[in-house]
Amino acid sequence: RKELVRQIAMALHGLLIFKTSRAAEVEERLEELQRTLEGFKRSFEYISDYVNIYGLKIWQEELTRIVNFNVEQECNLFLKKKIYDWESQFQSAAVPIPVLAPADDAALTFVGRLLRALLS
Repeated sequence: RKELVRQIAMALHGLLIFKTSRAAEVEERLEELQRTLEGFKRSFEYISDYVNIYGLKIWQEELTRIVNFNVEQECNLFLKKKIYDWESQFQSAAVPIPVLAPADDAALTFVGRLLRALLS
């Protein structure tokens, strides 16, 4: 799970960086992210069959946790009482979500970058 969370978080962080907010670039980045995550998912499903675990359930739980954590961190820009990453209900000591440095000045996480690109 640790490696799965790390790989997904790095893919979301690394692939959702936009130089411009043109629709073509946003679409291209999202398609690239879709291909990458689909590859991770297929590999995880394949391995989970051999080790007898519920791969799709784990995949869904961890992807949801990563997205929710990053939305929560992005919302901190607008809140008076901040929720620090170690206080988050989505953070886990056993399987931590990596806290990555912001890729630009406008947003803290990939969620903010994607939202700004979609709105402009």
